[in-house]
Amino acid sequence: MRIHRVRQGETLRQIAETYGVTVRDLVHYNELSSQQIVPGLALLIPGGEPLGVQAYIVKSGDTAASIAAKFGLSNELFSQWTGYETTSTLSVGTRLYLPVRHPTKRNIEVNGYLLPTGRPSDAHILQELSILTYFCTFSYQARADGSLEAPKDDVALRAARAQRIRPLVTVTNFDGTNFNPSLAHTILANASIRRRLIDNMASTCKAKGYGGVNVDFEHMQPEDRPLYNQFIAQLRDSLHAQGLSVSIAMGPKTADNPTQSWMGAFDYKTLGSEVDFLMLMTYEWGWVGGPPLAGILQHNSHS
Repeated sequence: MRIHRVRQGETLRQIAETYGVTVRDLVHYNELSSQQIVPGLALLIPGGEPLGVQAYIVKSGDTAASIAAKFGLSNELFSQWTGYETTSTLSVGTRLYLPVRHPTKRNIEVNGYLLPTGRPSDAHILQELSILTYFCTFSYQARADGSLEAPKDDVALRAARAQRIRPLVTVTNFDGTNFNPSLAHTILANASIRRRLIDNMASTCKAKGYGGVNVDFEHMQPEDRPLYNQFIAQLRDSLHAQGLSVSIAMGPKTADNPTQSWMGAFDYKTLGSEVDFLMLMTYEWGWVGGPPLAGILQHNSHS
């Protein structure tokens, strides 16, 4: 994949011809609702030499042209990525984000969440997204007695097996309306309920062919932090004994504040050592009225 930033007067057809791709591909990969584009829009260009991104801080003696030459960038590509021409004057300390060519592609793991309906559309979605490593069924709702309320996931599971996508059970403290902190506390604070829920997760995986569990408890009370750590450790031991993975979804933060509302319950250091991998919900940096933002799947180095 490459990135092209749309310039004034450019059309989708012109961009497609420039890169030797089809307009249909550009519409598909960028999920465009029409062929109308605006200046400044970043478009994914399928195929080509893979690119990464590197930050560069302008130093004394640097010029835009010398930086472009150092990274092997044409004036057009330098301008697309930085907004500057190679004739521009750059201030010392300016941070630029520049493309770096990778001679070989790296393997990555990709996860997606699916709200199954039990209809053929579930299978169609997974067929379109056959590049997924995992898909998380959203969601099995934990109840206060340790039972699970299951979604209609049979169609999705059959499609996942056909596409060789590993399905994961997503277990939440969602009560049908909201993520419920009191529900999470009831489960975490009672050893027998906690055990019953863990056993039900494991038996669901075995009965339906899931490859593991993804826990998405949200808006927990900060004081439940040690209880959540204990719960995840117990879940890990139970699932690993059966060859199943354990992962969690967590909100993003820049520093650890154990008393912070809804984020304080997440002990990054401890949880990171307990799970096989985790999903950082970095779209939480945004808000429900704003644009979508990316999430990150992070593997535990100990797994």
